[in-house]
Amino acid sequence: MDTLNVFQCPEVTVKRFLLAKFQGAIARGGTIGEIPLNRGKNSVRVVYVSAIALKLAKNWQQTPQAIAAQLVETLQPLCWPDFTVKALSAGTIELELTDAGLALWLQRLAQIALPVPEYRILSAVVSADRLFPIQYSHARCCSLLRMAHRDRLISIANPDVTTAPQIWSLAAPNPIPWIDGGVVRLIDRAECNLISQLLTVLDNLSPIWEAENREKPIDHLKLANTLSQAFQTFYSQCRIWGEVKTETPKLAQSRLGLVLATQSLLRFILEELLNAIAPIEL
Repeated sequence: MDTLNVFQCPEVTVKRFLLAKFQGAIARGGTIGEIPLNRGKNSVRVVYVSAIALKLAKNWQQTPQAIAAQLVETLQPLCWPDFTVKALSAGTIELELTDAGLALWLQRLAQIALPVPEYRILSAVVSADRLFPIQYSHARCCSLLRMAHRDRLISIANPDVTTAPQIWSLAAPNPIPWIDGGVVRLIDRAECNLISQLLTVLDNLSPIWEAENREKPIDHLKLANTLSQAFQTFYSQCRIWGEVKTETPKLAQSRLGLVLATQSLLRFILEELLNAIAPIEL
């Protein structure tokens, strides 16, 4: 069985990772069509819920609860230690990203460039005033990263670029210290909201990496604006310098990891999907 974790797997998004695991878990019943899988609304916990057992009940001639129990037993070793899996009373299946899995996923977002889609539908030309908030957030990310490099909070392999790179590669710390005693350091509401938006934006962009779904309309500008707004809230509420830098430098580095992940995704949307410039300064 495929036991690759979220950092090693070829799937770009958390949702696609889980859908691949579901496909591996369902070993009978023939073609089942689309697997229902949706993110929970909780911005603190990264939870996905699937009603696949209800969909399979008629063909499998079992109760949804019995099917859910069987699928959970198969999914648990496929998803651990990245996800916990449990069956709910209604026959739905809940999968929650663990702190270890979240750290791996954040590291991937921060340090592995997103693949350029083979098929992509560029958005219509967007006016400069509508792009500016997104470009400003991207430039702010770049400014913070360069400042952190100068202050030796982090070490960027090539900080003196003139155009936004696909990824700002870290020489140190590597990996980013997301975890403290088995628990993710980033627990502030603004941090959790930014993490949630990063994963949500990627989940919504997933069709661009799937040739069979490439015609599905995606509002790239709306996704970028939502992420930009979450970043601005994070930037205003979560300090990196001052007492945080001197007293809890690993927390500062983890917050810079979020900046890295945000910059990478904003650059991708601006340059690859909106056909716009991702400035490193304004």
